[in-house]
Amino acid sequence: MRIGGEQLRVYETIFILDPTLDEQSMEKEIKKVEDLITNQKGSIIKTEKWGTRRLSYPINKKMQGFYTLIYFEGDGNLPSELEKAYKLNESCIRYLTVVSEEKTERFKEEEKTESL
Repeated sequence: MRIGGEQLRVYETIFILDPTLDEQSMEKEIKKVEDLITNQKGSIIKTEKWGTRRLSYPINKKMQGFYTLIYFEGDGNLPSELEKAYKLNESCIRYLTVVSEEKTERFKEEEKTESL
C-alpha cells in the first residue's frame, strides 16, 4: 500500500515487559505502543499477548517477562520511533522490530476467511 508516494510495509514488533507490573499497567504499556503506531499514521493489523514466559537468560536480574507481539503497517520511520519509545520505557526490558513481508499475504487470507 502507498500513502503520499511512500511504500508502507508490514512490520512485527515484539517487546518484553517487566513481569512485576500488574495487569492494568501491562494493558496501559501495550496501549502506549499501539497509540504510538497509530499516531505515526501506522495501522495495527493484529496484537498477540503471549503472556508471562521464562526468559532464556536473566535480564536485569529477572527470569520472566510478559511477551507481546504486534503486527502493524507503517512507513520506514515508524520502527525508529518505536525504538526510541522502548528505550525510554523502564518497564520494557527487551524489544525487536523487523519487516514482515511474508506475513502480509497470510493476514489477507485470514481476513478473507473471517469475512465469509
